[in-house]
Amino acid sequence: MGDQFKRLEELVPGRDNVVAIIITNPDTAFSLLSTGYKTALLHNGFLLVFLLPDLSLEELIKPFENCDRERLVLQEVSSGKPARDILKLIKRVRPIVLGMAMDQVPGESRYLAGSVFDPILQRAPCPVYLIKAPTGWTPSGSTCALIPFEDDKNTHFAIETALSVNPDLTIKAVIVVPPEASPEDLSSRIKTFHEQTDKWQGNPRFKRAVLRGSNVQDTVLAEAEKHDFLLVGASKGIQLVRILFGEVRNTIITESTVPTILLREYQGKAGAALQTGWSFLDALIPTLSKEERVEAYRIIRRGGRPNRDFFAMIALSAGIASLGLVLNSAAVIIGAMLVAPLMSAIIGMGMAIIHGDMAFLRMTFTAALKGSLIAILTGFIFGLVNFHGDPTEQILQRTAPTILDLGVALISGVAAAYAICRKNVSNSLPGVAIAVALVPPLATVGTCLSIAYWGLAWGALKLFLSNLVAIVFASALVFVSFGFRPDFNTTTYAERINVFKKMFISSGLLVVAMLILLVVETTQGVMEASLSDEVEQELVKYITDLGLDAELENWEITTTRSGKARVDLELRSERQLTPNERIALQKRLKADIGKPVLLKIEILPKNNLKNE
Repeated sequence: MGDQFKRLEELVPGRDNVVAIIITNPDTAFSLLSTGYKTALLHNGFLLVFLLPDLSLEELIKPFENCDRERLVLQEVSSGKPARDILKLIKRVRPIVLGMAMDQVPGESRYLAGSVFDPILQRAPCPVYLIKAPTGWTPSGSTCALIPFEDDKNTHFAIETALSVNPDLTIKAVIVVPPEASPEDLSSRIKTFHEQTDKWQGNPRFKRAVLRGSNVQDTVLAEAEKHDFLLVGASKGIQLVRILFGEVRNTIITESTVPTILLREYQGKAGAALQTGWSFLDALIPTLSKEERVEAYRIIRRGGRPNRDFFAMIALSAGIASLGLVLNSAAVIIGAMLVAPLMSAIIGMGMAIIHGDMAFLRMTFTAALKGSLIAILTGFIFGLVNFHGDPTEQILQRTAPTILDLGVALISGVAAAYAICRKNVSNSLPGVAIAVALVPPLATVGTCLSIAYWGLAWGALKLFLSNLVAIVFASALVFVSFGFRPDFNTTTYAERINVFKKMFISSGLLVVAMLILLVVETTQGVMEASLSDEVEQELVKYITDLGLDAELENWEITTTRSGKARVDLELRSERQLTPNERIALQKRLKADIGKPVLLKIEILPKNNLKNE
């Protein structure tokens, strides 16, 4: 059999025009062979057929009685790592186009060519087309095709290729505009659509139309039923990018019941490397079935409801945390973290954003807001038992957030969302609750307010807010990676996708804003600490050099709102410092610190102890 076909070794890269196809299933062989052979004839070239070991090309080409076998090149591939082997051969042969069959898994849009062969779709150094069609279908006799228009290279390439390959084919490019669009909006979209497609307007086989419908997917699929097949340009990027920019092409392809051809232009080495990186990131995230996504959604929605039990547990958790703060007990505070249900509402906000569900978002935001106020009030009440009025070490630990705290919150948000979606790791949720503190900072706010430490209360509130925005954004990122998205099958899809875009981008900007704030404060703290070290080493020397006959008891340096350095000194001396001595010390400090200094000096008698 092998002698009847041309051998791969006989092909000369760069001289011979080669069209390659990959046959993995006999059901799709006819469509691939038909399109591949016709394209090869069009380019006066050869058809290279990659075949798995258990398939016979002799049997597959029986329907093609008049085909020129000298134009067929057979190459069997191993069943171990077929994608890797095929990619090596494709790079060597350099075909003008590569044909493959779409994966036929219902509802799965991540791997259009299947998980095994999708790397070829992403990395092949040539244009690629994928076919999804019933057994025996061929586009040769087709006269009309529908293409959902997007102004990108792959859609343009699909139109150009289809018009050139089949001289009898008419292509209709369509866009979908919601019925509720204003006349001005409709007119603007039509004008843009016409400008983007003007290059084909002179071709009588190219038509364009504006469809009205609330659901893009359903509108396109209904129109496709009136045509011989659906033509689609491949989408680019990871799932998050596709959803952010309203990309529904992969979903249309998987839901289509008419024959479908997808085309992807050669992306160049840089484009292939970028697409490989996107595919690698996508592959890192485990897939969830539709049933698993529904179950996770129900769990999250149930946990984010602001009911009596939710608020009772918030109050109890805040009470435990407040007592732990007052008693300076880390163990008690950890116990409060395990009891608090506030994480559920915050994770629910992330899920609501991804679904573009404004009602769900309001519900979870209300739960988080009321729960936070209850926690602060509880902390205030329990803080009143701290009669000494001094903040404990556990309180102080939660009043100066840093960029590291924001990092912990981001990772914890990822871990929490992941654990909820993946039942086999759901036991990790208590650990996540401990890792990122939500109720303890709120209890700290209330406790500090009860003892009139306003600055510390603000610091604790910043810690909570940084945790809040980081968890919302990180959880939303995980959910979209797992395949959650605004529901295409609703009349409010356009509104939902708009809510999703605005809320997701806003949450990301809030994380960036919080990061900038914490970076500024952390940098300021580091500078003040460095400055303190320098000043501490020099103060004693200054006092001696100036002949002040005093001993340094205590000192503190801070920065005022105007940017000046404020230095508070406690000196032990038998006399008060003269105005000239104070001015001299202030000048020495100004020269060392490098900015204006506000100096405050308190003299303590040498024969008295400081705390008497």
